[in-house]
Amino acid sequence: MASAEIYYFTGTGNSLSVARMIAECLDGTWIPIASIIEQQEIRSEASAIGIVFPVYFADLPNLVRRFARKLIPSGPAYIFGVATYGGAAVAALRNLGGILSSRGLALDAGFGFHMPQNAFRKPWENRARAYRRARQRASGIAQRVERRWVGVHYTNRLLQAGIMPFANACERSSVRYLENTTRTPSPSGLTIEDLLPLVDMAYSVTDACTACGLCVKACPVGNIIMQSDRPVWQHRCESCLACFNWCPTDAIRGSVAKNEYRYRHPDVRLQDMEDQRSGPERAWT
Repeated sequence: MASAEIYYFTGTGNSLSVARMIAECLDGTWIPIASIIEQQEIRSEASAIGIVFPVYFADLPNLVRRFARKLIPSGPAYIFGVATYGGAAVAALRNLGGILSSRGLALDAGFGFHMPQNAFRKPWENRARAYRRARQRASGIAQRVERRWVGVHYTNRLLQAGIMPFANACERSSVRYLENTTRTPSPSGLTIEDLLPLVDMAYSVTDACTACGLCVKACPVGNIIMQSDRPVWQHRCESCLACFNWCPTDAIRGSVAKNEYRYRHPDVRLQDMEDQRSGPERAWT
């Protein structure tokens, strides 16, 4: 049985970086969720299973929801989640635990993991310090995993404790924002999960677009095709901002992304983004 498998989803590299560091500390492997999500069942023989993902709209990415609903450990396994964020995890880990519980599994441990903001500028943010601390925190998580520690740990405990009583209000606010972004009449009765794939309705490109196709390559879920030398979104968006932040000419506009701000983790390459959709014949070690 494999010692540890770390499954990840990333848009601008933060979660991939964290997944790599934890996997290396555990002498395990890191596996992109997007490469296996179309399987009817996702079976793992690992004794420790990690799920590393960014927080979107105070919740889980849809891809991670789908993964959690398909995950089948081959035997007793210690399952832990790592939510990366520029602000707070809010209800993301709680909701991941709920999905696993509905399938008879348990989220044994959850970790909130602060990383640089990827959607808008935080003038006070010190990225270099965040990256240094990230390595220490990844090592700390790996040590807890080795001990099979049970519980939830956040790097910003006070903020998380203060915001959790308002988690439902955050969800309602996110729904209203998404209804407005997707031009859906409100109240629609739809959930974040329903609305999120339509976020790309707000995307557009300026004349700066050179039809290079890097947005197609960067999109981890294959949501973009090129037509008449322009990207066209297919309405199965994850709102991960990969297309926005990997565009070399800053030609993409729309949704939560601020036009003057770009972010990519410095240790993550375009090839890493392309590899998220690669088949299982690739090895991530």
